Amino acid sequence: MKKRNKSLILLIVIFVLITAAGSIYTLGIQQKDLDIKDQKLVKLRANYSSLETLKIQLKKATEKVAVVDSLLFSGRFTIPQNLPQSNFFNFIDSYSGDYSLYTFTNTQYTSRGIENGFNFYVYKVNGNGAFENVYGLIYAIEHSKELKKIESAEVTGTTSVDEKGVPHYLVKFELEVKVYYSSSDRYAEVNYNENDLRTGGLYDAFFPLVRNEIRPNVNNLPDIQDATLISLVPQGAFISDSKGNTLLMKKGDSVYLGYLMDIDYENETVTFVLNKGGILEYQTLKIGKKNQKEGQ
Repeated sequence: MKKRNKSLILLIVIFVLITAAGSIYTLGIQQKDLDIKDQKLVKLRANYSSLETLKIQLKKATEKVAVVDSLLFSGRFTIPQNLPQSNFFNFIDSYSGDYSLYTFTNTQYTSRGIENGFNFYVYKVNGNGAFENVYGLIYAIEHSKELKKIESAEVTGTTSVDEKGVPHYLVKFELEVKVYYSSSDRYAEVNYNENDLRTGGLYDAFFPLVRNEIRPNVNNLPDIQDATLISLVPQGAFISDSKGNTLLMKKGDSVYLGYLMDIDYENETVTFVLNKGGILEYQTLKIGKKNQKEGQ
C-alpha cells in the first residue's frame, strides 16, 4: 500500500475516535449537567419571567428588611459591623467630664476576642474625677446604644489639695470594658440615635462626712475664732474679728466656716454655727466675755 493511502486511513481512524469520544462525553457525561441546568432555567423562567413578579418580590423583601431594622431600632442596643477602635476613644473623650486640673482619664486598648459569636475589643479606662462625672462615664458606657459592657470596676475616694490649700474630693477609678462588634450587619441598624445618657443630680457617695482638711479662708470672710462681741443694736451686732476689724453683722451673715445663726438681745449674746470638716460647732459670743463653745 502506498504511503499516501496509509496516512489517509490513519487520519480517518483518528477522526472516528475523536468523534466517538466527543459523542460519549456529550451524550453520557454532559447530558446530566445539561438536564440540571435546564431544570434551573425552567424555574428561573417561571419565577422571574415577569417584571411585575420581580417588583412584587422586591417589595416583600423590602418590607422584611424594614421590619427587622425597626426591631433593631426599637431595641436598647445595637451591635455595629466592623467597629473601628477609634470610636471608643472618642466616646470616652465625650463623656469624661470637666477636664479640670485635678481630673483626667486614660484609655488603653489591651486585646480582642470572640464571645457567643460576637467579636469584642477590651480596653482599660482609668483616672480621677468628680463623683458625678465618674458616675456619668460609667452610666454612659453601660447604657450607650452600641453595646459595651464593664467587666470589672474599682473606685475609691481620693483628695487633691490645690496650691491655695483648697481640698478637692475626687473619685479614683479603673475600668475594664468590652466593646462588641460583628463581622456582619445583621445585628446593626442602618441609622440610629444615641440613647439618653443624662444622669441628673446625684449625691456624692464618696464625699467624706468628717474631713481632716479644712477649707482656707479664700474669700477673706470674718474669722470669729477669737472674736469679741462689742455691742448689740437694732440693726445687728458689732463684732471685732480675730484681726481686730469691727463689723456690723446681722442674722444669717457669712463668716469663715459658717454664719451668724442667732442674736439674743435679752441675754446679750450672738451664736455662730461653724462647719469644721463635717463637724458642726456652735460658738457663742457674750458682751464682756470670751468666745464660748456651746457644743458640737
